[in-house]
Amino acid sequence: MIAPILRASLLTGLLGLSTLSISAQTTRVSTQITASADSAKAVKRLFASRRTGSAILGFPAGYFLGYGAVASAQGVYGAGNMLGIGVILSGITIAKSVRFSKQREEEIITAYQQGKPIPKNIRRRLKPKHFKGYTDAV
Repeated sequence: MIAPILRASLLTGLLGLSTLSISAQTTRVSTQITASADSAKAVKRLFASRRTGSAILGFPAGYFLGYGAVASAQGVYGAGNMLGIGVILSGITIAKSVRFSKQREEEIITAYQQGKPIPKNIRRRLKPKHFKGYTDAV
């Protein structure tokens, strides 16, 4: 009585595994087809998020730079520190804006669509969240 049940469960299990195998193969093929479009979108998302971060960092940079400049003109103690922080944050903001500009993004995507690989420094920054849709990443 147990033998037919074991046979039936073994057969069901094997059928289930073969179904998983088939779906895994079709997923691999569809992944290869959409990989190019996904990579281009991921690069766009990476650049957009880095530009947003740069813009957000620009607000405190402007504040510290402005406050430091005004305070140092008035001779306030510690104004040089604020000015220094503002200069450093402004430098970081400008560097990020240049590294992740729209022009550079377009150059990389155009080169990628022509068959060139995505630059190594950009590939390193790409994370799984960049390959998902905005609603999926949240």
